[in-house]
Amino acid sequence: MARPTAFAFAAIVVRLETGMRYHALPVPDDVAAKLKAAGTRRLLVTVNDHTFKRALQNHADGGSFIILGREQLKTCGLKLRSTATVSLVPDPTPDLLDMPECFALVLDQDDEARTRWETFPLGRQRSLLHYITSAKQEATQIKRAWELADKI
Repeated sequence: MARPTAFAFAAIVVRLETGMRYHALPVPDDVAAKLKAAGTRRLLVTVNDHTFKRALQNHADGGSFIILGREQLKTCGLKLRSTATVSLVPDPTPDLLDMPECFALVLDQDDEARTRWETFPLGRQRSLLHYITSAKQEATQIKRAWELADKI
């Protein structure tokens, strides 16, 4: 199947109450079906003219959505039940990770941690990097980088 190019739609910010609570933008079923059929999971999501890297998420009971954190909502001028203009484009570099500088420096200094890090699947690496970058203060990010290297 041909790789989908871009999709645009309006979505209302909802709060998912099952499991962990998230703010999300529902993706129309026809759009989600085309993305899934093409094997596309990683996306460049533009919300009210602000672009983020995100994954297409799926409900166990059907339906798809894009998760947005509080910072992204604030950046886009959104809150619960706000209407957003959304554009989805397949991420041209889905395997590219946004490595925080502090963690890159830690891995440069710890060969054992780097070797172990490189054995992790891409999704696990992305998740662990989120743990570091989700800290608001640089000192906390540095602390988490060192802790993570020690743990792995």
